[in-house]
Amino acid sequence: MSKLTLLLGGAVVAGGLFYVFTQWERSAREHWVVFFVLGMLIVEASLYGNYNNVPRGIFHPGTGTFQFRMPEVVISVALLARLAVRGWPQRIGFPALAWTALAGWWTLETVEGLLRHNSTVYIPYEAKAIIYVMGGYALASGVPVRRFLDGRGLERTLRWSALIAAVLILTTMGKVSFTLGLPLVPLSDTGPMGTDAAAIFLAIGTIGLLSELTKEHRSRLNLVAVVPLVLSPFFAYQRGVLLMAGAVVVVVLLVMSGRTARRRLRVRAGEVLVLGLAVVGGALAVAIIPAVTSQKSVTSPFSSTINRTLGTTLNSRAKQESAQDRLTKWDVALRDAEQQPILGQGLGFEYSYFQTGPNVFIVTDLTENIGLDLWLRTGLIGLGVFLLAVVLALANGFATWRLHPDPMVAVFALALTVVVIGLLAAGQVESIFENYRLATVLGLSLGMLRSAVTSGGGGPTAMRSYQAMRQYEVI
Repeated sequence: MSKLTLLLGGAVVAGGLFYVFTQWERSAREHWVVFFVLGMLIVEASLYGNYNNVPRGIFHPGTGTFQFRMPEVVISVALLARLAVRGWPQRIGFPALAWTALAGWWTLETVEGLLRHNSTVYIPYEAKAIIYVMGGYALASGVPVRRFLDGRGLERTLRWSALIAAVLILTTMGKVSFTLGLPLVPLSDTGPMGTDAAAIFLAIGTIGLLSELTKEHRSRLNLVAVVPLVLSPFFAYQRGVLLMAGAVVVVVLLVMSGRTARRRLRVRAGEVLVLGLAVVGGALAVAIIPAVTSQKSVTSPFSSTINRTLGTTLNSRAKQESAQDRLTKWDVALRDAEQQPILGQGLGFEYSYFQTGPNVFIVTDLTENIGLDLWLRTGLIGLGVFLLAVVLALANGFATWRLHPDPMVAVFALALTVVVIGLLAAGQVESIFENYRLATVLGLSLGMLRSAVTSGGGGPTAMRSYQAMRQYEVI
């Protein structure tokens, strides 16, 4: 009875969403769906630090073993609404075809997992990555890129995210947490900065900062809002988000040293001063607030606080044991992958490894590495198709940054390319596809990047042609 009630309630909600999304599609507001999904992820990741510990409620409806996540529902309904309004796409480019092929191969590996009698609990859970990554890609890539840039959606997402990030930084430093039994939105250990929230904040901050730097009349409020977003990774105490931050910083610095940056971006001394003062203010807050909450004198500067953060993240005993466990998992998973190198073991495959902390054998389906996950489950074929799709996306992203006639679109493409690289860097120590939050952000980022690429002709060769620019006029 409870499952039937849940299905009926879900059908009613899905029907309401379908009606709203079709109206948005017909009125050229399809980009609102992307911001809706992104906003939903921001709120959920801010309330619940660990995606595995989200209690049953509006963000995690279900009963017993029958459960689902809201992003998979919203993305699926939004794609059905687009199909109902627009019909099937008239043509598809080679990069999009690569992602479609990956989705198809992933579906075959689902059947392979069933034939191999892999875990029926993990098979549907892993198969949902098709919706998060490829579905998110299809949803965002079908929106004209100027819809993302011309409205207030991006700016509002930036400012509200900055406010939430600032609150989480303060609660993390003050070691404040909440547990409240609210209806539909029960809170459990809400307050500390979670690694997923920090990664999403960093992605939004990167897009917001680079987008503002190309504007003739930019908002200093938006520039200040970037500060808590880019500081968030230092309060999550996780290697993955720090790797993401490092990759973002390195790529941005490399790009800024090129000639294209001098032509595309406008950086003024006054704005650098405002950002500098904001960073100094953040540094003072990090140094002073812990002293105030503990009623002690301020004795540690910002650098010491950051050193303690990095020490907790990288050098603590727990993190060292976690790193050793990860190496052990990689060694075992690699040997399992080599047993079926071409086709893979199928979705839902489990293996056991020895965990040195409690000295027990652990059975898991995760390898904590995006490439090894793909090889183990989908074989070299699935891994090769994924690498092909990613390389095409990144190559076209950098080409759009250099060649697109619209500077705003060019910088937007660069920001999304940097975000994708950052998420892939985090994926070297995390299983991105099982984390529906980061998987969805990855899919949406790739989709928006594809939208930016197609607005300039679809590739470097087309962007160099004036006729292609006229044919694919930016709207």
